[in-house]
Amino acid sequence: MLKYFIYARKSSEDEDRQILSIEAQLSELNAIALQESLAITGTLTESKSAKEPGRTVWNDMIRRIEAGEANAILSWKLDRLARNFDDGGKIIGLLQRGVIQEIRTFERTYLPSDNVLMIAVELGMANQYVRDLSVNIRRGIREKVRRGLCFGKTPLGYVTDQRTRGAVPHPKNFAKMKRILEMFATGEYSLTAIQREMAKRGLMGRRSDKPLTLSSIGNLLRNPFYYGVFRHKGELHDGVHVPMISKKTFDDIQAALVMRAKPRKRRGDKGFHFLDFATCGSCGHCITGERHIKKSGLRFEYYRCTHKNKKVHCEDRNFVRADTFAEEVKRNTQLVSLPEEWKERFLARVETWETEVSATTTEQIDRLKAELTAVKSKIDRINNGFADGSLDIAEFKELKNPLVPRKVELEQQITALEKSRANRLEPLRVWILEANQVENTLANQNWLEMKALLKKVGSNRLLHAQTLTVSFKTPWNYLAETNVAVRSTDDISVRTSVWWR
Repeated sequence: MLKYFIYARKSSEDEDRQILSIEAQLSELNAIALQESLAITGTLTESKSAKEPGRTVWNDMIRRIEAGEANAILSWKLDRLARNFDDGGKIIGLLQRGVIQEIRTFERTYLPSDNVLMIAVELGMANQYVRDLSVNIRRGIREKVRRGLCFGKTPLGYVTDQRTRGAVPHPKNFAKMKRILEMFATGEYSLTAIQREMAKRGLMGRRSDKPLTLSSIGNLLRNPFYYGVFRHKGELHDGVHVPMISKKTFDDIQAALVMRAKPRKRRGDKGFHFLDFATCGSCGHCITGERHIKKSGLRFEYYRCTHKNKKVHCEDRNFVRADTFAEEVKRNTQLVSLPEEWKERFLARVETWETEVSATTTEQIDRLKAELTAVKSKIDRINNGFADGSLDIAEFKELKNPLVPRKVELEQQITALEKSRANRLEPLRVWILEANQVENTLANQNWLEMKALLKKVGSNRLLHAQTLTVSFKTPWNYLAETNVAVRSTDDISVRTSVWWR
């Protein structure tokens, strides 16, 4: 006797919005069960995508079938059971071995004696649908970003246009939020004061309808969307939406955030510059600060391993004096500093490269523009030939179709070259200036800036045997290697050769 599990699934993902809801599936399936007098052992439902294995209810159903509680499945369609090859292979295997004696759907019935190839094809089509849909969604997002449409929720003061799916000013909140931003840009309001002003004007959380938290307000104030750009995957893009404020006002807001935001106090931070900075080279645990005050009033500050790693025994029991640790920080910072002399030489070389690149790029652009003009001329002649009747529709398409993609390709190549001519060497110039700025940080003995710099340009900051080592990221590692090589010789010609290399 066949004993059925009714299984209904509704994905919470976008791709399944057109599939019947769970209630509609159950209504249809119960009607089939009643009409065919099927013995139903249980009804199982879940709301989870089937594109990846790991559905809890589905796994429980398979376990209960293997235990003999049921031997058949009633589901709306085969793709409700599986849309990945792991789950699909499990279903096919159980069906072939007779553990599942029947899978009945709205459209047809699957039996152990059926051609397994047809079942595999249906499950493969379901899997490919999900994969294609994922690609199409990502392509759609890229197209929205290219067109300047922000992907995701619009910030407070804007609303999504249901027709264009773009951000448009909120009829009431746009002006209110604009005034709030301008107020904070003056530097005279704290976050708490701005919170009160927003609540007074009715600018509340969209879901809770309560005043926004200070952290949420801070995020709003840092959102570049308000001056006309938006961030996608860490990259800023020009938006087509109406900006609420100017870039200058946004910069004033960022300055006010630095000035007015309350610094976060961490427990145990009692004047030690280098907490939350390095780890122990022996056990990998954190380096902490410790202060000792003698009876005479002398104060001694040290850094040491916390020795809290219970899995790895720490061999380094040394205390490092604060001034020694600071000198180690300074030594590592010096490795990524660029002297003034070599800053000027490198910038001069960059200017030479820019001239060479510009000349080469200009030549390429001129060549492409000449080809583009020729292609446009051909297209015009073909259009005129078709218009005066010398070409029929078949000849017209045959002659014009290859030229249109080439025209678009040439236009894109010219645009890309014009952009690269201006921006190709700019990152190098910025890096040279940033590396040279380290000299000022060293001269001013600014320990916090040194700490921030080493955290930015290096990783794995390890303290071992009273020595701090930093694994520098590219391209800072090349600069560090160069500084080490230069300091190892007194020969001027060798030093010069190393710097240029």
